[in-house]
Amino acid sequence: MAAKKANPGFDFIIAALKKDPKATYKDIAAAAAKKKLKVFPIMFGRAQAMLGIVKQAKRGDGKAKKAKAAKAAKAAKAAPAKRGPGRPRKNAAPALDGSLEGIVAAVKSSEQAKARYRGALEKIQAILADALDD
Repeated sequence: MAAKKANPGFDFIIAALKKDPKATYKDIAAAAAKKKLKVFPIMFGRAQAMLGIVKQAKRGDGKAKKAKAAKAAKAAKAAPAKRGPGRPRKNAAPALDGSLEGIVAAVKSSEQAKARYRGALEKIQAILADALDD
């Protein structure tokens, strides 16, 4: 496996920061330009972090992680913990796996739903009849 090639611009920044930790990027970039070295702001920041001049956050603790946590917290708040009055229970639909039990459960749930709807329609019909008779 080949060894990594040293970047002379990065090495120059490290040497300059070791001499003067309070040096600015502008000063170091000007000195590097005189020596015909290419330096970039990211190199300056990495060198500062490497030498301990500035604090560096752990990887993965950036904006994306904080945004994801905030979104999850907001979603948890918005979800109702309890269903309102008169709302049916949240039962999982029976699995239609083709077995006889699955088919029977599906037919039973269909019949129960049909009975509920028929009852609601009869109540509506009675209310309408009362309203029209008056």
